Amino acid sequence: MLRHMQKRMASALAIAALALGAADVVQAAGTLAGTNISNVATVNYTVGAVAQPALTANADFVVDRRIDMTLTPVPVALVSVTPGTAGNLIAFTLTNTSNAALDFSTAVANRANGTADPYGGATPDGFDSTNASFADNNNSSAYESGTDTSAIVTNLAPDTARLVFVVSSIPGGQASGTVAVVTLTATATELGGAALSQSAGADVAATVQTVFADGAGDTDAVRDAAFSDSSGFLVQGATVTVTKTEAVLSDPINGGTNPKHIPGAIVEYTVTVANAAGAALPATSVTLTDAMPANVTFQPDAYAVGFGIRVGGVNQSNAADADAGSFGAGTVTVTIASLAPGASTVITFRVAVN
Repeated sequence: MLRHMQKRMASALAIAALALGAADVVQAAGTLAGTNISNVATVNYTVGAVAQPALTANADFVVDRRIDMTLTPVPVALVSVTPGTAGNLIAFTLTNTSNAALDFSTAVANRANGTADPYGGATPDGFDSTNASFADNNNSSAYESGTDTSAIVTNLAPDTARLVFVVSSIPGGQASGTVAVVTLTATATELGGAALSQSAGADVAATVQTVFADGAGDTDAVRDAAFSDSSGFLVQGATVTVTKTEAVLSDPINGGTNPKHIPGAIVEYTVTVANAAGAALPATSVTLTDAMPANVTFQPDAYAVGFGIRVGGVNQSNAADADAGSFGAGTVTVTIASLAPGASTVITFRVAVN
């Protein structure tokens, strides 16, 4: 819980920093790497009351390079998505808290099924999205598919921030309320993309050396020149199910008393289409098609002359007209305009066994 509170606070600060501009950001990185610091000591003295020339001594060193960064999602919440959609976005704010300009490579990965919701929700990761990351190198603060084509954040100055967009596709058929957790990792590199390495051994005063100072992120280690943070997608949609049963109504020998599935028997199919009560959205333009199998014949006058289909207890004509049902080319077709969460529709029709 503390970590999530810290993430929320960090995200809010990052958003404010982007809005105010780099000039208004508190300088957390410190003195720039490579800055020469010279300190001069001066000694004045006299001999026999006569002042002598001042003596000076100086010690110089250059400021070494401290590698650090922060990464936070904006907003700090699961992003609602619809199953079967592409172009879903999560923005992350990457801030270079190093004391030197750097490039950053970024990569996004799905978390394993069962990974906890990063914001403390009750539903863990249950499916994978298809993801890519793109840097907002023109600082437009909005994802532009034709412009934001690189996963590399280029030439990020100390104490400045840039957005990185995770762009994801959500597979169809995901139930409402399911979650996909994704983790973005930003890795610092030299300008131009060469890998960074920490300076080993004793300090060399006149040489800019490199120290990794980053903390451990969600999936990376402490002091590895990288940082990772997680967010995710929450499916908000319909959860449609379909069930089908059959019952033999009569046969040529037994009539309606204990009928059997013999040639000439009349069988009624019942199809139930439902949208789960826990669904977030209605299912719209629901279309059922049921092609007649071989060895059965659709009964066109099952409920009245020319009415061989029922939808919600209401007879439907076999013609392709304004009502919900029709029969043509050996197929029953029913269109349901909308199924609200918790709603269902029952469809029946009859066949004869050949």
